[in-house]
Amino acid sequence: MTHSDSTEHEGRVRIAPDHACVNDALASHLGSVPQVKFVMTEAIPNALLVWIAVDNPEPEVRRRIYDQELGLLTEFPETDFDFNLIVSMGRPAAELAGGSNLIYSRPE
Repeated sequence: MTHSDSTEHEGRVRIAPDHACVNDALASHLGSVPQVKFVMTEAIPNALLVWIAVDNPEPEVRRRIYDQELGLLTEFPETDFDFNLIVSMGRPAAELAGGSNLIYSRPE
């Protein structure tokens, strides 16, 4: 894994993985759930905000998304993810999470 920077957190130095590596993994893991339409991210101090957009967040879809989130937490234990599941209701990604970076969009 490629590392890009480090930060002081609770008295210890944490190595943050390269953003491209994390974004690729987010797109791959979350994009594997067929109902996921978009994945967007925004880096803020001490966390990586992740928005996962679906049209219909029925319980089975949420369970599959949560399983992927757990895999990402295990794969990147040094990254503080803040996952947010949002209902897209057919809206484009730009209307869902202003200021974020679109890292995955399901082809129509």
